[in-house]
Order: sequence, then structure tokens, then C-alpha cells
Amino acid sequence: MGNIVRYNGGTESYYGCSAPTDLVVGKEYEVISQNDCGWQTNYTLKGVTGHFNSCWFDKVTFKKNFMAFANRVPTIGQRFDCNRLEPINNYMVPTSCVTSTVKEVMDIGDNFYKVVTANSIYIVKVE
Repeated sequence: MGNIVRYNGGTESYYGCSAPTDLVVGKEYEVISQNDCGWQTNYTLKGVTGHFNSCWFDKVTFKKNFMAFANRVPTIGQRFDCNRLEPINNYMVPTSCVTSTVKEVMDIGDNFYKVVTANSIYIVKVE
């Protein structure tokens, strides 16, 4: 499947499914399978035990991806300044940018970070 969905806080179920105790409102999850139960479709999510009502989730549209450079590690809950690479006239040009709010920061090693913002995903090299 591979669809990305965001938990919206729903808890009602008409057909029966797992309790949402391990789900976090606003967090994005990857759907690995879905089961059409007639009145309800249940999702199985990557990294979460159970199956959950699809109505509890909003589909996430694909975010734009960027490579970027920054002077500091981004902080969750804040915007951050960086130079992201933009294609201009067949060249990748660093362009000054202030991102939308940072939702997730993952250290991927060697001063590189995967940064998920409200609007985009960045691979950031901190110099």
C-alpha cells in the first residue's frame, strides 16, 4: 500500500477494531494493508500493533522533498533557517529559506538529518 495517513483523534468504530491507545493525534503513519469490512475499512499501520478504522485518519498528500544545508540542528515545534537546493536553469542553486513548523527530526548520521515540516521533507546537512 504505502499510503501515508495522519491520525485525527477519531475513536468510533461500527465494525470493531483495535483501541487507538497507541496512536498519537497529528502523527503520520504508513498504511501497510486495508481490510474492507463492509460498513468500515480498517487500516493496518507500519510499526503499530492492531487494525484501526480508516475514518480516524486523513490522507496526507505527498510533500515536496528538498536537500538543504543549515548551521544548526532543527528543533521540533519551530521553523528553521536553511539553504535549500532549488533547480534553476538546469543547475541546483542554494536558496535561503525559512521552513514551516518542524514536526519531526531524525538523525541519519554524519551530520545529516531527515526533517519533516508541516509542508515538506528535507534532508539537511548541518555544517
